[in-house]
Amino acid sequence: MQLIADTAGYSKYVVSKTLNGKPGVSEATRQKILFVAKQLGYFKENSGENIQEDQYKSIHNGFVLVVMPNHRYQNVESNYWSKIFNGIIDELEDLGIGVVVISSQNNLSDSVKTSNLLGIITVGLVATEMLLQLSKHQVPFVMVDHEDPLIKADSIFMDNVDGVFKVTSHLIGLGHKELKFIGDINYSRSFYDRWIGFRTALEKHYDACNPKSCLLNMEYDDGTMLSMRFKKQLDQWRKKSVPLPSGFVCANDQIAEQIMAALQESGYSVPGDCSVTGFDNLDHVSSLSPPLSTVQVLKEAIGKRAVSKLFWRIRNVEYPAEKILVSCETIIRDSVGLPK
Repeated sequence: MQLIADTAGYSKYVVSKTLNGKPGVSEATRQKILFVAKQLGYFKENSGENIQEDQYKSIHNGFVLVVMPNHRYQNVESNYWSKIFNGIIDELEDLGIGVVVISSQNNLSDSVKTSNLLGIITVGLVATEMLLQLSKHQVPFVMVDHEDPLIKADSIFMDNVDGVFKVTSHLIGLGHKELKFIGDINYSRSFYDRWIGFRTALEKHYDACNPKSCLLNMEYDDGTMLSMRFKKQLDQWRKKSVPLPSGFVCANDQIAEQIMAALQESGYSVPGDCSVTGFDNLDHVSSLSPPLSTVQVLKEAIGKRAVSKLFWRIRNVEYPAEKILVSCETIIRDSVGLPK
């Protein structure tokens, strides 16, 4: 939208009003802005995921419902989820489309007026009961970082399998052979997919991965309970003279931070005694001691992609639901080193 404004010589506000069919713009200005928008590829004739000119006229009074879990660490204050949420809101604002945000923990979905509801975007883990309630509105539906077999909806995920496959392969390339994955693989589809990425890397290089020997399936907790449980596991290994694994691949950065702290508090060195990796690249993990190796997730881009998919779906309701994977990038920092 900014490019259209710069090229046409008008403010972004005037361009937004024009593309949304709102009054207050002269016909000559409107025609010039629409011409520039077409030349820049903003409207596509038959396909793509931008909103077309005629649809702006019909939807400018509509709104999108955004549903956040708002429990524990999945809320708009979260370092991770807030960026996805902001990506959604920023994209909708750029398009000049209204938004209503509700929590999955209340019953406001029944009170939403559906006459102008364009579609629904859910962010994170939302209970099946709530999803079924929302699906009654019979509008296009996009789920971010979640899917449910009972709900017909498009979904958007990070490429969790490939991201963990790459970071695990890096550890294996350094010579690590005794690796463990830490995370509750039943917590979410993303955690399970990351476990699959870990297993795939081990099976590619070592022919086998026994879940009993390479998985610590610990209940997910964003506080200190996981750290305490892991310390007990370390004590058990010591008492039984079980060698410490050379590396821990964690389902996300929060888990990795707790694991790294527990190791250090128990007298182990990271990466001297073992390496630790996470997933998400939260803002603060580069400042940990040592800085955490992780997998970069383009959080704002995922939010924006959810909006573009929603409006593509509005125009293409006849097609089957799609699952989009957004690629990730490994970031190797000082929490990873050569095995002892």
